[in-house]
Amino acid sequence: MAVLSGRRCFDVAALLGGLLLQLTFQGALAQQTLKLSAMLTLERTDDKAKTFEQVSMLASQAKEKKLESNVVRFLENMVGQLQKVMDAQKVVEQQKDTAVPKDFTPPKYRVKSIPKLQAKKVTVKKIAAKDLRKKLKEGANINFDAPLLVTNATALFEAGDWDKIRRHWSASRIMSDEKLEQKMRIEYWPPDKARARLVGNMLQMEDPDPVKFSRYLVICHHGTPAKPMLPGQNTEHCEQTMDATDMTHNNSELQELAIFPEIKNALPVQAEFRRRMLEAGREELSVILGKKAAEKWKTRTGKMAFRYFVFGPSGSGDKLHAENGLPFYDVLIHGSRRWLLLTEDEMERVAKKAREALEFDKTSAYMFFEEKLPELIDEFGLKKHIEANQQAGDLVIVPSGWYRVSLSLADSISYYETILSEKDTLAAVTDNNVWNPNFRQYQLAFCYSADEMHNLPGVDKGSQFHNWLKEAISKVKNEELISSILQILFQCGSMLALDTQMPELSVKTLSTCTPAVWKKCRKTLVSKLKAKKSTASLAWIPEEAPTSLDSIGPGAAAAKAPQQEL
Repeated sequence: MAVLSGRRCFDVAALLGGLLLQLTFQGALAQQTLKLSAMLTLERTDDKAKTFEQVSMLASQAKEKKLESNVVRFLENMVGQLQKVMDAQKVVEQQKDTAVPKDFTPPKYRVKSIPKLQAKKVTVKKIAAKDLRKKLKEGANINFDAPLLVTNATALFEAGDWDKIRRHWSASRIMSDEKLEQKMRIEYWPPDKARARLVGNMLQMEDPDPVKFSRYLVICHHGTPAKPMLPGQNTEHCEQTMDATDMTHNNSELQELAIFPEIKNALPVQAEFRRRMLEAGREELSVILGKKAAEKWKTRTGKMAFRYFVFGPSGSGDKLHAENGLPFYDVLIHGSRRWLLLTEDEMERVAKKAREALEFDKTSAYMFFEEKLPELIDEFGLKKHIEANQQAGDLVIVPSGWYRVSLSLADSISYYETILSEKDTLAAVTDNNVWNPNFRQYQLAFCYSADEMHNLPGVDKGSQFHNWLKEAISKVKNEELISSILQILFQCGSMLALDTQMPELSVKTLSTCTPAVWKKCRKTLVSKLKAKKSTASLAWIPEEAPTSLDSIGPGAAAAKAPQQEL
């Protein structure tokens, strides 16, 4: 008889050796039936399937060689018990695949929550999921007048999608994804690392440490029994905001999170245009900019992100900031967060009094709520602000122009998406990245020679501004000109490509990015590359201004190619 250890381990200690025990008692040989037992133990690290296969093979060989029947029965009994272990393991794995984790991190990496820092007075306006859906279907813009909290926003998701999302976007699942572990790098800034350093008279920006997700969990979540990871000063720097596409293998993984089909958003089209441009120009960008510089340019300048995951341990959170002037919504998948939001006017009013004294806009979310907020209220007159507590399944909508700071009260992960659907906002965002002298944005000047500066919008020939531009552009190096012109083409192209899909925006005349500007910038780029004796053909950049996504890529090239006679 074989006895299987309840520890679920296999010690193959004497698999058959127990059958050859030395009989120490003289009367034992006289017994008619001798019962022996052998124990096979499985360690946690042992390969159970391989052990089952090998014991099954022993049983088969015993039958083939016609060993004693009691030996065959012994081995068959062991095979039966191993089969039960395999069946039980299969059930456990199936339950694991369907179980919905309650927390973002497993116990080994979990940082203690800090519910005491929840907002004691919630002042945010709340709206039910069904009422929000109704407003959007009736044509309401998501850029509401004030922030909204949608409690239990899980009703906005299709049946079963919310559980699927919570399973998929857990730390355990992300860490176990081998392909993601190999390709994804988190830009981690150690708290003692400066983001810039002085080299001679030049300020040189430093780069963050690229770390794997598993390494990030160790740095920001994992403590020891002797020194557990405590929320606050140990974790305040750990919040990460990542482009959602960098955390997926394909866009289908984000499909369940697209919960507002009623909203017309220009950003998905613009992001796809840039992706196609990067793909079409993959080889030539390295020729134009150099291999290393091209990779950095693609990530930091060429690519556009509008969907993000924000995650971090308890006590983490970014400083007070605005979201590039765009409205967004944030749905919390795991964890708990506290929010504070205030208008730009209120921010500036308080900042005049308190910025120098408190530097409240440069401090982490943890220090903001722990120390700065009480002082701002009691000593500097902060009044017109909104507070909210967000739990897993809640959705926060933040209009454009609002400043915000949020603190994770438990290990958390959320998904947020920025929205760009209003004409005025689209024009402002575009011009702020191309040509807006009032805000010191002169990028478009790179497409013109020093003698052509008067052709720029709002530049009068012979004026002081005109003369300053002529002198400044003449000092710019060719490499900087080329990189900047590429940036303009990507910005203007992503704007003009909206023409077919969103004709109501009238993008050809909405901003500085006109079809004429596209042609001028491309012509200048050709000239600069020719002067550099570059071999780049620029065939991937259309000569005519794009009007849709189909203007870029293989489909566009095929449409323009001359037909061959059969």
